[in-house]
Amino acid sequence: MQNKKWRVLIVDDEFRIGRLIKKLIHWDEFALECVDVVDNGGTAFEIIQGVRCPDVVITDIRMPKINGLELIAMTREIYKNMKFVVISGYKEFEYAHQALQYGVEDYLLKPVNEEELNRVLKKISDELTAQWRSEREHQILKETISESRHIIKRDFLKNIIETEEPEEVDDRVEFQGEIYRGMDIKLDYVDYNKKDKKQDKLTITRIEEIVERILKVDTEEVLLCEKENLHIYCLFNYDFSKKKNIKNSINDILIEIKDYLMGFEQYEVSIGIGMERKEFAEIRFSIKEAHRAVGNRIKQGVGRVIYAETIHPGTGEEEYLTEEEKDWIRGSIESYSVDKLDQCINQMYSNYIIQDDQDCSVCYDMAEELVNYFFSQVQEQEENERERKETLSNCQHCYTISALKKVLKNNLGKFVEESKEAAEAESVKPIRQAQKYMEEHYNEKIVLEDLAEIVGLNPVYFSVLFKKETGINVSAYLLNVRMEKAKEFLCNTNETIAAIGDRVGYKDSRYFSQTFAKQVGVKPALYRKLHS
Repeated sequence: MQNKKWRVLIVDDEFRIGRLIKKLIHWDEFALECVDVVDNGGTAFEIIQGVRCPDVVITDIRMPKINGLELIAMTREIYKNMKFVVISGYKEFEYAHQALQYGVEDYLLKPVNEEELNRVLKKISDELTAQWRSEREHQILKETISESRHIIKRDFLKNIIETEEPEEVDDRVEFQGEIYRGMDIKLDYVDYNKKDKKQDKLTITRIEEIVERILKVDTEEVLLCEKENLHIYCLFNYDFSKKKNIKNSINDILIEIKDYLMGFEQYEVSIGIGMERKEFAEIRFSIKEAHRAVGNRIKQGVGRVIYAETIHPGTGEEEYLTEEEKDWIRGSIESYSVDKLDQCINQMYSNYIIQDDQDCSVCYDMAEELVNYFFSQVQEQEENERERKETLSNCQHCYTISALKKVLKNNLGKFVEESKEAAEAESVKPIRQAQKYMEEHYNEKIVLEDLAEIVGLNPVYFSVLFKKETGINVSAYLLNVRMEKAKEFLCNTNETIAAIGDRVGYKDSRYFSQTFAKQVGVKPALYRKLHS
């Protein structure tokens, strides 16, 4: 911890004596700096009241306008702890006695002795430094305790949210109120593609400040924590007498957050409020109810406060996919059918679009189960983990059922289409391999069975697949390759017809000429003449 420099003001009606005192002081040695040297108490008092207020004042006693003792008395009314060193050429005890009554640090006689002056200033500097360090350490400790308490409160709330059974109350978190209540503030992206993590962090911090400032007026305790997908959970504790005030405060929170978000146009906000609970053991129920309440924004709309008691009770089902729907999902993956997947999604959400007397927060649970099941059925699940998480996150920012369905259809449908393209590319790979082999070994004996073995496929299946992809059979493709090479050699070399035939896989020159003429329309010799 570095030492602070202490400001010193020198006051003496004989200015040259004031300048001399300044020269005598070992400024750097004792971490001191000179504010000014002045010749009267009036000017000195103005400096003391200004922005460069000194920590130590060295003053003469007898001065015009305001003498040294008056300066000390006037200053003590403002700064009780300012350090004074009195210097006087008068040896009268009454001055020394009166100065000591004002609590000055020391009383020095003129002419000032350098060693004595610096001894006094060293003592003062050491005292000020020790006091400053103590205050700094106390402030750091206070900030550390405050931060620790904040972390304890945040982690305590996270524990309530994430575990089924509440743990014992941490004695560092106090709950004095009679009622516990949970709140879930949910931010949704207007456009998920324009998300900005830095802005998210700033926005969450600002919202937490708004919530804490408004609620602390009528609550005993306010605990806040952020969770993934821009959920801000709050647990607050208050007395029965504050119930009406709390409801007004919640409305004020929504209004102030909406006013703040108007400057961004990238978020929608909704607030879910759990039911009032009187027992600590029921805290987690109110938090979950708040989460369930805010989930109903998907049907009721965003920009509002939704109370859990207004939500139709859920069925408590833990599985939302029927066996028929699972069959559809598997079938859409196996047959690469986007239409079949779309039908499945439409069926899953049809009742929630039509009927109003339902807990629509389960729409998000259904989406999560659908996405997890979908990716559990595809190959190389670990490689597709990023797509799974991104789809789930996108779903959590949908605030209409139609938007949720669109995300599921687009993301999962895109995956089905890409899987189809990959499968088709995989099926074409052995054909490309066979074509390359024929283009490189056209002068050798090549039969269907050899090619099939090279690419690792059954000869019959390979033959069917080759014709499906190229439109011609293997022998016709090999013939085309050989004839194109023969044309190239006829035009660019002086080799004999027989030599060229041998180079493209025909040992019998007569058979080569017949085959060339049948394929190209003219004999090799005439072709060379026409194209040379």
